[in-house]
Amino acid sequence: MAAAERRAVTQLALVMPGITLTAAPFGAYRQRSDGRYHPPAWARAQRPEPVRDDPRICPPTVPGQLALFPAPYRMISEHAGSILDRPESELPDAQRALEILRSYSDRQGYIADWRRQAQRMLRLVLAARRAAGGGPVNGRMIKALPGCRPIVAAVLDRAELLSEETNTYPLPQSAAHHQARTRAPISCAHCQAWGFGHGRLCRGCRIWGAQSRPVGDCVRCGAGPLPLRENWCYGCLRQRAVLGPEHDHASWRQLRLSERTLDLLDARTSLRPPGRRAATRNAETRPHPLVPPSPVPHGQQELFPAERNWAPLKGAALPNPAPEAARLLAAFDAHARAHAWTNDARRAAAHVLRTAATWLGMNTPFEEADLRAIRAETGRGSRCRPRALNAFLAERGLLLPQPRPATRGSVAFVERTIAGYPPRIADELTAWADVLRSHPNRPPTEWRTLRRYLFYLKTPLADWARRYQTLRQVTADDIRTAVTAVKGARAHERAVALRSIFRALKQTKLIFTDPTRGLRVTRHEPLPETLPPDRLAGLLGITDRPAIRFALALVTLHALNGTDLTRLTLGDVISARAQLLVRRPHGRHTVHLDSLTLRLLHTWLRYRHQHWPHTTNAHLFVTRQTVIHTGPTSANYFPASFQRLGLTLNGLRTDRILDEARHTADPVHLVRVFGISISTAMKYLHTAHPHRAGVISR
Repeated sequence: MAAAERRAVTQLALVMPGITLTAAPFGAYRQRSDGRYHPPAWARAQRPEPVRDDPRICPPTVPGQLALFPAPYRMISEHAGSILDRPESELPDAQRALEILRSYSDRQGYIADWRRQAQRMLRLVLAARRAAGGGPVNGRMIKALPGCRPIVAAVLDRAELLSEETNTYPLPQSAAHHQARTRAPISCAHCQAWGFGHGRLCRGCRIWGAQSRPVGDCVRCGAGPLPLRENWCYGCLRQRAVLGPEHDHASWRQLRLSERTLDLLDARTSLRPPGRRAATRNAETRPHPLVPPSPVPHGQQELFPAERNWAPLKGAALPNPAPEAARLLAAFDAHARAHAWTNDARRAAAHVLRTAATWLGMNTPFEEADLRAIRAETGRGSRCRPRALNAFLAERGLLLPQPRPATRGSVAFVERTIAGYPPRIADELTAWADVLRSHPNRPPTEWRTLRRYLFYLKTPLADWARRYQTLRQVTADDIRTAVTAVKGARAHERAVALRSIFRALKQTKLIFTDPTRGLRVTRHEPLPETLPPDRLAGLLGITDRPAIRFALALVTLHALNGTDLTRLTLGDVISARAQLLVRRPHGRHTVHLDSLTLRLLHTWLRYRHQHWPHTTNAHLFVTRQTVIHTGPTSANYFPASFQRLGLTLNGLRTDRILDEARHTADPVHLVRVFGISISTAMKYLHTAHPHRAGVISR
């Protein structure tokens, strides 16, 4: 064992007769006094000699020759080193330009390396000028240089070798400006952090500005324009995180070192700006100035309605909540955690609720307008979930809802449009709107329907307003002219709107005869079309989402539409009978579930209970957005989900009904199976059996 340890290791050699190899002299890379490693002499001797005047770099062209098309210049640092020995006689005006460069370098005191680099770039651009025909140097040549572009442009400008129209590259500042810049301390242009090195912005401001923030003047320090968050710049927010909010009203900034400077100095002390967690913990431990609340006394009545200004509470600290408000906040926190809210959304909604409970009290319900104003003016609107918070308060009877702005917009449009007509026509249109909105035998017509009717009749009503004083003067010929002026679906829409107006006026006895009586407008309806077989193959295998798989089964097997899917509730599922109750405006339709659909239903119900066991939403289909309130999914949820799979909901439903119509000629069978009307069933039967359709006599 000892002999094995003393054995020397020898490199295996290959001996081939007739071939001799010259051994390289021994030596190694050695570190010299300048701190760098230099190769030995034998290694330097094996290097090829560099080409000092490569004729392939910027070869001369025939003087006066014009280029067919401008080609882009490509210059790299190796090109400048390949023409170092090119005589100055082949570079016109090179000696004069180099003298200007030397004098400028001597005045500014530039180092030798920078001088050599600038001389190389100057010789390279002069060689490119000679290759281009010897004219003035244009901006494309300056832009193609790999370095020293400003100083080269300045030297060529003083030597009168730069073209007059060259303005594509900014020329350098004066020598005094360069001298002052080299001696002045370097600081960040945004947060004034000192000592971060080269560049205009420190690392924090560069990351801060790259996040698509609004630009403006900071409300605290007044600096700007800068990227802001809640109207504060990055420097003020960092100062508040370190020093606390007691200096928010001052306009001064604490001098600090940048992150890069601290990294270079390895200053891992308390001077380093704390991270996000440390800053939050520091701000929470510091005493905050309390804002005294002024809740509305119980039973005090309102003299006149006034909007509250919540802007002064932005960034202010609130006092400890009252016992009733604390219990409400604790219940809300448990509700949000049970429904898997994100931390940002939960904290933002809790701040809005705490502000409302502190300033408005717990004796009266909160108005939805006040909650919206708190979210907008305190900077919590982007993270708070308004519908979820409103649903939480509505369950406890603490919310006064506000009408939707869309309804008010439709009402304003109808009123504004009617008021633009002559007085008597405006009164008649107002009576028409009142009849539709307050009909005793049917539900009131929605305002958006009245808006569509007025939009359809914009052109004929404007024409009649110029010729007539009242709608009594409108004749059947005027109605026929207005309808035949357009074609297709637009003619049918205009006829429906005209019939609605004149029937309502006849009902209120404002006109004696109905000019739309006997008006008939045929509308072309496209026939149902089937889907290709390759689109229907493996439908349930193209997605693994339980809700979409169950919806696909309901559409492709039982022909439910998107409205039926969104209206389904848990009470509509009858598991003991394997049935599903579909509620429609004209009645109820019972769907008998097959084994596949029933298995998909159970899979979806298990998934729903595992992910949202505490949701109070009674609808059968829920999403991450709807589990926090009691409303249905959006009308575009299922069509958009099917479209991402390359399918359409209406196309699948039409294909299912048409396939069933091919196997039967009884419309009653289609009505019982799919719950459709007789007219719809006849349309599918005529499409499936065109030879059985009756011939219309002429």
